[in-house]
Amino acid sequence: MVGPKQMIPRSNLLRCLIAALLLGSAASADAAGSGQLRSRGKVILEKNCGGCHAIGTVGASPLAQAPPMRDVYVRFLPRELQAELREGMVSKHRAMPQIDFSDEDVDAILAYLYALAVRK
Repeated sequence: MVGPKQMIPRSNLLRCLIAALLLGSAASADAAGSGQLRSRGKVILEKNCGGCHAIGTVGASPLAQAPPMRDVYVRFLPRELQAELREGMVSKHRAMPQIDFSDEDVDAILAYLYALAVRK
């Protein structure tokens, strides 16, 4: 502990400053990476699901029978939805395509859907 008359050596202050800057940079990079992952998830959903399902925070689905993806997310436990997406969602009707998403695609989709659920 440093008393009122004691001084912290400059080298220690410099180390602390560098550590704080590195930690701040790492947090910013992680946040940017998460943002990119969510953006990728949104693009994947727009391409594969957006023709029938609403993929935004609000709005009705283009196909009345198709639930918005934000509602699909809350119907499943995260691990269940992850498994469903990886194995190809079991469709409720014949017109719905069965898509086997890659692990990376599933991670991106779940990141986007999680962000939607948090905004509610």
